[in-house]
Amino acid sequence: MTRRSRLLPLALALAVMAAACAQTQSVSDKPALQPIRIDVVATSDLHGWAEPHRATLPDGRALTSGGLSNFAGYLDILRARTPDGVVLVDGGDMFQGTLLSNLFEGRSLIPLLNLLGYDAMAIGNHEFDYGPAGPRAAATQPGDDPIGALVAAADAAKFPFIAHNLYVGQGIDRPAGLSPTGYAIVERSGLKIGLLGISTPDTVNVTNPVNVAPFRFADMVADAQAGVAELRQAGADLVVGVFHEGNSCADLSNPNDLSSCDADRGLIAALKAMPHGLFDAVTGAHTHARVGHFVNGMPVVQSGAQGYAFGLIELSIDPETRRPIPEATRIRSSIPICERVIQETGDCNAKRFQAGMTIAPATFEGKTIVPDSAIDVLLMPYVQKVGEKQAESLNAQIARPLTRQYRAESLLGNALSEALLQMAGTDFAMLNSGGLRADLKVGALTYGALYEVLPFDNNVATLTLTGAQIVEMFETLLSSHHGIPQIAGLRLTVEQCTDGAKVVSAKDSRGQALDPARLYRVALSDFLAMGGDGLGDFLAKVPDEHKDLGLKSERNLRDALAHAIKTAARLPDPGIDGRMTLQPCSDPSRAIPATDPNRRH
Repeated sequence: MTRRSRLLPLALALAVMAAACAQTQSVSDKPALQPIRIDVVATSDLHGWAEPHRATLPDGRALTSGGLSNFAGYLDILRARTPDGVVLVDGGDMFQGTLLSNLFEGRSLIPLLNLLGYDAMAIGNHEFDYGPAGPRAAATQPGDDPIGALVAAADAAKFPFIAHNLYVGQGIDRPAGLSPTGYAIVERSGLKIGLLGISTPDTVNVTNPVNVAPFRFADMVADAQAGVAELRQAGADLVVGVFHEGNSCADLSNPNDLSSCDADRGLIAALKAMPHGLFDAVTGAHTHARVGHFVNGMPVVQSGAQGYAFGLIELSIDPETRRPIPEATRIRSSIPICERVIQETGDCNAKRFQAGMTIAPATFEGKTIVPDSAIDVLLMPYVQKVGEKQAESLNAQIARPLTRQYRAESLLGNALSEALLQMAGTDFAMLNSGGLRADLKVGALTYGALYEVLPFDNNVATLTLTGAQIVEMFETLLSSHHGIPQIAGLRLTVEQCTDGAKVVSAKDSRGQALDPARLYRVALSDFLAMGGDGLGDFLAKVPDEHKDLGLKSERNLRDALAHAIKTAARLPDPGIDGRMTLQPCSDPSRAIPATDPNRRH
């Protein structure tokens, strides 16, 4: 064998090795695929506030905050920054709250929401408030569809109203006219994204009970897990939980620190009970508060109410695994919605303005906010229809701000409960704090201002109860998480313990103790008289002949009060007089810790 022939196999081997090295080098030089950007944009608890909130600064300049036309400017910037990567959802309670929305049972907002490009909306408890389509707010007549108004709004929307845990009775069907699956699947940048709606099971206590009587709200934890499994089986790469349930966190500076949150209840408690990382993103609502935290491996955002702000979860998706890159996830809660901002504060909250501060055009991601005039054009016909009614004078002056308190006696609650007592001519009167949705400002009182305070179409109801039953009713209300009742004609002293509230003193306004056996008449809203705020079990024991739900009244509660105020040319203002005194539990072993976020103050 020649030397040449002996070297040939070696040469061939070296050539193969060189080719392999060249191929390896070529692969390593191939650019890595860039992560896919998905922005989950979330609003919640709009409550009909399509128009901006307007304020006048001390120097006479106007400053607005919120408003769907301004919000559109932020969306334009996000969609330009992340083409085909924005998912827009709402956490519910979208419609009930303003004359502009309520007069049309929410349908005035639908063209605006369609234009903004919403992908889905969770069904909130107040979506049930309108009841049947038309003037009745509750399904009290044969043939009434208890969700007729909600279905009409859903029919006009280009996006689904979703609630996976909402069922008809004890069955597995969801209400006709709403999303039959309780979820939606959208496609962004080649990814399938599942949007799973979940409604708070407390809906039965915080809307008109008649309108939700045919339905069942299943447990959030179990139903959410089932819904995620359905979406994964349907091919969803990502799943976003769109909850009408929420929490409140005082500090958003550290998204990994839940110590400032009421984390033992609500959405956070539910997420903690689920498998780690079940959802790729979660949006909250219902509590009108803020959350911007990681909970059990899930980014959660919630941004208050009435359109002042929105939330954003920025996800980076690995293009090969099609899963989020956890360390790249960014939570941005409560981004203020402004046309102009106070430069020193970075927002458009007129209450924070001080002399010498500068007002400038709002910017986001380095770009100036440009409101969408098309929103204003769509709104104009509705604004014109309600303008005259909003401006109607009630012939009364508000001498000082009448403000609300959810967990205490309040100036506004005392004023309105006194007005109800005088109007109804009963022994006592009561309003639920959750039904008071705005404060009253100094100046001439208009129908529009009163409407913002009392947006719900409740009737004036009357209960005839013994003194003992009245005590039991208040212990039931004060043992719940639904706020402190606002009362007139009564003086109550209440101990608050871990196992519930105890009325230790109940007197009338003259200082006479209630007679346990005597019958008294109590004026209240039909929402409460039909079992709202957890009164269902208590009222089941009250004879029907002792309940008048006001179904034959010519005016609802708000309009009756408006008429009474206008006739009297005044709204009572008794101030804070200690009619509802809350005391710590006298038994130390049952005392509520001072750090309990649900403790009444």
